[in-house]
Amino acid sequence: MHDELERDLGLDLLRAVNPVPSAAGGPWGDRPLDADAERALNRLLYGARLRRARLLLVVRAEATVLALVGVLTVGLTAFR
Repeated sequence: MHDELERDLGLDLLRAVNPVPSAAGGPWGDRPLDADAERALNRLLYGARLRRARLLLVVRAEATVLALVGVLTVGLTAFR
């Protein structure tokens, strides 16, 4: 009897939560993007800012590799 009551209470709690959002459930409902939102998303994904960040990452990686090669060269020539 006690287990059935707990199970029923758990099912009632799950039903009350309703994890499936409705399309009219506010500004973040589960629905397709409108044209403005798609444009903004494409700008974020493929915009110039991302290209700049990628270029900066490559330049920093190259500088790190050159610094490492310089340190290794100086360190290895010091042991001769």
